[in-house]
Amino acid sequence: MARPSFVSVPELNAFFGEPACRFVVHRSFAYWQAERRVFGTIIWGRPDEHDVEQMCAAHEVGADPLFAGHTSLVDIRALQAVDLLAFERLLGYLVRRRDDWSPNVSRQVVLHRGGYAHAVVAGMFQFLGAGHPVAFHDDAKAAYEAIGASDVSAELETLRETLLGVPDVVRRVQAAFDGLPRGATSADVARAVGTSSRSLQRHLMACGSSFRLERQRYLLRASERLLEGTELDLDAIALQVGASSPSHLVALYRTHHGTTPAAFRARRRQG
Repeated sequence: MARPSFVSVPELNAFFGEPACRFVVHRSFAYWQAERRVFGTIIWGRPDEHDVEQMCAAHEVGADPLFAGHTSLVDIRALQAVDLLAFERLLGYLVRRRDDWSPNVSRQVVLHRGGYAHAVVAGMFQFLGAGHPVAFHDDAKAAYEAIGASDVSAELETLRETLLGVPDVVRRVQAAFDGLPRGATSADVARAVGTSSRSLQRHLMACGSSFRLERQRYLLRASERLLEGTELDLDAIALQVGASSPSHLVALYRTHHGTTPAAFRARRRQG
């Protein structure tokens, strides 16, 4: 039986389902798991205090006894800067919860590219005095080998390149769609992103997108998960993801995938 490919999930609770390769994306990081045996975080940009709160929630997943014995990868190659207040909050959380999450980790690797920000993170791990082995690598192949994840390294590198190639505003909009009730308006999404509707549209236009296009992408992504993972008919799927009608979904699939939802479901399941 073929190993499943990595699939996007809207929230961390989905990591407690059947063993699989899953990832969730936030504004400045992505958290992933490979069949409960390996967990990892890909961090980019300059995470702030809000980002750190979400990172702490991700660490709580790894602290669950269900995942005892897993290895861990912290990929900071795309980290650009360290926010002092955010760093202190993360450090405080890790110190408080160290005795809960550390016993679940058999080995941890920090994948870096050098520089001041990376030295700060490396120093944090040294300061923590975690009860599990921590190694530092500047070579991706060696890092994946060290955590026993060579078999998924190519997929994770592709995922990383995809995430880093997406403009920040688009990542934030898609994360907002995942966290809001179905039928969210541009005002709802703008509020979740922390801007006005007009500014949001302007930022999306600057990177060749629009609210309408990002909503279409969200509807496709959400419906794809249901087509692959459930037996729901198209009426139920359209209602669940917030599409205006089943025919709306059919039109989106013809435009973006050149096929119908039914044919998409059949092809994915056959594959």
